[in-house]
Amino acid sequence: NGWAARNWSPVVGAEHRTARESAAIFDVTAITKLEVNGSGAFAFLQHLTTNQMDQPVGRVTYTSVLNERGGVMCDLTVTRLATDRFMVLTSTGYGYRDLKWFRDHAPDDGTVSVEDVSNDLGCLCLWGPRARDIITAAIGDDFSNDAFPYRGARYVTVGEVRVLAIRLSYVGELGWELYVPNEHGAALWDTLWEA
Repeated sequence: NGWAARNWSPVVGAEHRTARESAAIFDVTAITKLEVNGSGAFAFLQHLTTNQMDQPVGRVTYTSVLNERGGVMCDLTVTRLATDRFMVLTSTGYGYRDLKWFRDHAPDDGTVSVEDVSNDLGCLCLWGPRARDIITAAIGDDFSNDAFPYRGARYVTVGEVRVLAIRLSYVGELGWELYVPNEHGAALWDTLWEA
């Protein structure tokens, strides 16, 4: 009657083995995605988070946000997309709370906007030791370690769709997160699956 007796446990085992030995596609579209924009965006994020936000465009920073007592409000990643534009990726379960925290702490002088773009973008992740071979076959760009280092981010084109590719993985293997306009998510899935 335990976990292993459930009818889905063999499927989970097969998925785990595939991600560990080859690669698997994970749909994490439900993750909360915020855009922080404006001339004050960098200073705002530098003040609000615990890590160094002064990173070059195309870099991802893992960081925490603390409350007034020093307790952890959330942990998240911040991708610098331009000098004054950042993508903040936070949890699914606490996304609205995090959005409210960001908006409540943003300056009210018009230098920072915090927009929830979660409903605009899907996210498919390709994770596993063969992820580089598969994504290169699917997209054709240079995904080598030198061209696309860990915690790197850049836009790539899949068919005629612009996709934000971020080299991160939460399964302990090589991989990329691929942020795509929702209306093109199924096409991206098909392209990855085919490869």
